[in-house]
Amino acid sequence: MQKTLLFLAVLFITAGSAMAQKTITGTVTGPDDVPIPGVTIIVKGTTTGTISVADGTYSLEVPEQENTLLFSFVGMKPQEVEIGNRTLIDVKMEADVIGLEEVVAIGYGTVKKKDLTGAVAQVNAEKLEKESSSNMTDVLRGAVPGLNVSFSSSAKGVSSASDMLIRGETSVRSDAGDQRSANAPLIVVDGMIYNGDLADINPNDIQAFDILKDASSAAIYGSRASNGVIIITTKKGKVGKPMITASASVGVAVIAHTALDWMTGDQFLDWRIAGFENKERHQIEKPGYYRHPDDAGVDLQTWKEYDGSGAVADIDQIWLNRLGLYPLEIANYKSGYQENWKDILYQTGLRQDYNISLSGATSNVNYYWSMGYTNNEGIRYNEEFETYRSRMNLEAKVNDWLKVGTNTQFSVRDQSDVVASDNWGQVTPYSQMYERDAEGNFTDVLEYAPTGNISASRNPWLDLEHMDNVETFTNLYSKLYAQLTLPYGFSFTSEFIPRFSWEEYYRHQSSEHPDWGKQGGIARRRHTKRYQWQLNNILKWNKTYGDHSFDFTFLQNAEKNQYWRSYMVRRQFQPSDVLGYHRMQAATEDVEISSNDTYSTADALMARMNYIYKGRYLFTGAWRRDGYSAFGQANPRANFGSAAFAWTVSEEDFFNVDWLDMFKLRLSYGDNGNRGVGTYDAMSSLATGKYVLQTDGTAGYVSQLYANRMANADLKWERTTAYNLGIDFSTFNGRLRGNIETYLMETTDLLIPRKLPSITGYSSVFSNLGQINNRGFELSLTSINMQKNDFNWNTNFAVSFNRNEIVSLYGDYDEDGNELDDPTNGWFIGHAIDEIWNYKTDGIWQLDEAEEAAKYSRKPGDYKIIDQLTEDTDGDGVPDAPDGYYTNDDKVFQGHSRPPWRWNLRNDFSWRNWEASIKMYAYTGYKTANNHLRNNDVFYDRGSSFNVPYWTPENPNNKWASVESYESGFTVYENNSFLRIDNVSLSYNVPENLLERIQVDRCMISFIASNPYVFTSWSWMDPERNSTWGFTPSTYTLKLNLTL
Repeated sequence: MQKTLLFLAVLFITAGSAMAQKTITGTVTGPDDVPIPGVTIIVKGTTTGTISVADGTYSLEVPEQENTLLFSFVGMKPQEVEIGNRTLIDVKMEADVIGLEEVVAIGYGTVKKKDLTGAVAQVNAEKLEKESSSNMTDVLRGAVPGLNVSFSSSAKGVSSASDMLIRGETSVRSDAGDQRSANAPLIVVDGMIYNGDLADINPNDIQAFDILKDASSAAIYGSRASNGVIIITTKKGKVGKPMITASASVGVAVIAHTALDWMTGDQFLDWRIAGFENKERHQIEKPGYYRHPDDAGVDLQTWKEYDGSGAVADIDQIWLNRLGLYPLEIANYKSGYQENWKDILYQTGLRQDYNISLSGATSNVNYYWSMGYTNNEGIRYNEEFETYRSRMNLEAKVNDWLKVGTNTQFSVRDQSDVVASDNWGQVTPYSQMYERDAEGNFTDVLEYAPTGNISASRNPWLDLEHMDNVETFTNLYSKLYAQLTLPYGFSFTSEFIPRFSWEEYYRHQSSEHPDWGKQGGIARRRHTKRYQWQLNNILKWNKTYGDHSFDFTFLQNAEKNQYWRSYMVRRQFQPSDVLGYHRMQAATEDVEISSNDTYSTADALMARMNYIYKGRYLFTGAWRRDGYSAFGQANPRANFGSAAFAWTVSEEDFFNVDWLDMFKLRLSYGDNGNRGVGTYDAMSSLATGKYVLQTDGTAGYVSQLYANRMANADLKWERTTAYNLGIDFSTFNGRLRGNIETYLMETTDLLIPRKLPSITGYSSVFSNLGQINNRGFELSLTSINMQKNDFNWNTNFAVSFNRNEIVSLYGDYDEDGNELDDPTNGWFIGHAIDEIWNYKTDGIWQLDEAEEAAKYSRKPGDYKIIDQLTEDTDGDGVPDAPDGYYTNDDKVFQGHSRPPWRWNLRNDFSWRNWEASIKMYAYTGYKTANNHLRNNDVFYDRGSSFNVPYWTPENPNNKWASVESYESGFTVYENNSFLRIDNVSLSYNVPENLLERIQVDRCMISFIASNPYVFTSWSWMDPERNSTWGFTPSTYTLKLNLTL
């Protein structure tokens, strides 16, 4: 069938001329003379083509009038071969050892990699198709030096650009969420500035990621590029016959090996005994009071008489009552029943991802259409994420001077799942999930309080059993464009980019719920809509005069963003809440009725010049002027510029280093902006309310209207000025290649909500204050380790270092002229944003230190805080003794909470039809708060915990404190360095001779393990998810890729 289709295609093209054809055959080999399968061979200027098979051979029917064949293959230099009178053409491909001809997206255009002047890294997503990912950020994690992508344990995965970071933090906010948003990189998809959810982008549609890291590369995006730019280019059709590509992934998500075990019944009782004996109820005068009489160290009768139970025969009853167990738990203990809460609260999640696309291209039309469906279950019970995604990329050449097209993305996300609570602290091994009947058999009715303690215990399924929840998101992104090809090297493109998004949220909390029933049922409805458009008019001029090449780009941009939100919450439904959110008017009491509409606009002008002289001297200059309605009336606009120079030294005549194939120097400078403020933060706002006023002895409500935010007409862009020095190199005929980057970024006019005295009537005002410097370096290496006897082994290695420093804050000075720090937020001049300033711990107080511990109101088993030397006892001006108190003077700097060092390593192997890869990354040199070491996550007399060590007089240690040790006012930090094996895959390509029988071009079967293992000394489960109850998933997937 394939040969028939190919024949018909050729016949269609040549029917008009009715010319004869000839058959061209041959073999395609690589630099080592090994045959290469999969090489594309196209008759130049036509859609006639074929692909070399497993032994490198090919056969192609070529019209007599055609005389040139094009040979192309990933990693090899494309070749044009003249046919002449030959019918046998063997071709030896040359390795494109440094990928210099690869095209890189730089914003509003592309350049060849060899012509880059800035720090740009590329990830070819298409080459990673054997990996299983339904979220695009999984491809980026651990793939690029200088780019950090957060690890997510949810079924959905990372969904926001605020979970990514390029070259560290350059901005500060007191709120953690605002801090992430202020440092988020800009996302651009096919030229569209993307503000949506990253989960709406199907990774199977992505051709490549280009990460713009330095200011000169990102400057064309001006006011939004200070945190770097991630450009996503989606797939297009390829010349040849229409191609259908399908993939199907099915796998499971299981709890990763880092999970801690939950306490068994016996461990739980020992832990509770330790808690009672450690606290104020330790019954000093009654040794063994909380222990079972077999372990109490006193005779049985004495033990029973401790609480007047001498006449009670049931020893277990006495003992468990003393330990605070409830009758329900005592009954289960006596019957030998223990609930398996792990199996109740967690699940083995089924993960499914299916995609299909149709693509192709002719001389006049290029098309790519895809559809995808993802349904991922998480490891928590009832956790599920579902999405439908579709993309249409279409371009048509109307005539020689006009092209029109669209890039459209549509998605529907369902995030309606109500997940079971994973707060294990509210249950114990002897609690129970379901109620028992009179005969003691379990029913299907949930136990309201699994431990029997109605004030501190709730069934983890209770809410989800009595809640109806719907939360869906519908999004449509589109770019509609027309491109004119004008004389003298000019072209003009106009783009209209609308975005529509809708959210529908409905929730009914049934009155059948024991708690919600008191409120007569609760229902909520929320509707949000966003309409955003961008307009780009782009004029380009590209011309070469001898050794001089010019490429100019001019941009005029405008955008508008509108948002509407309405929300209502009602309760006390009459006569019943059975219809819930379907009949809000049945409720008799309003909890909240609100709405919020916002409106913002922006515009920009941009100019960029790329100049190349003799192919080795390169210059890029850019200027941009931005306007944004959210800034103060005095500063609605700002200017940003950049310049970069590169010199390919290895192209010079004097360069003669045999082992160094390519050597290139790059230097760039530029400034970019950050417009990360709320739409109306520069303006004063009015609020309404009511207060009680008593007039002539009668109290009544009075309405009020007041200003609740101070305006700042001078508010302007945060500005980052950056310097970058880079080196690109290739050695030993491409065996080892890479680049080195070093950079310095200076961010001024920080957008900070400055606190105000209460006498002003305002809490804060957004202002431009302070400066932060950011420095670092990056090294990236790619090596071809082995190419022999059908076996190939390649390695990609990268390491990056980043550190920031607060140079200035609010501009307030003490009497000595030193700028004041901000201890409340932990910000100090001359130190990093994430530098830890706190009390330093020194292990656990031991029994022989009881007297010293008592001086600080501590006891053995509590954490020991170092009382720093702050007293000068001998008058020499040098502190030589502690003062006996814990104050701010005892707090010290003790490392960083973000890793300064990040390491990436990827190895790819291939042997005949088999392929394998392993990707890992590591973060080193930082600490994270691990207050779990204090052993007080749970009230020991109410719930249970994980089976971790704890200090007791019989089993002392110097790391894990006693149960419910002293915890106020300090934090325990622990080294959080780790090495994660992020992805392991093994793939098999089905031989083409088998596929030809069923008319299939390509079939690959892969097995993928994601997050299979983590190496770390961190003591509390996964080092990237510091959560009390936080399990993380490992996923194992079987994937099929098929091409027709």
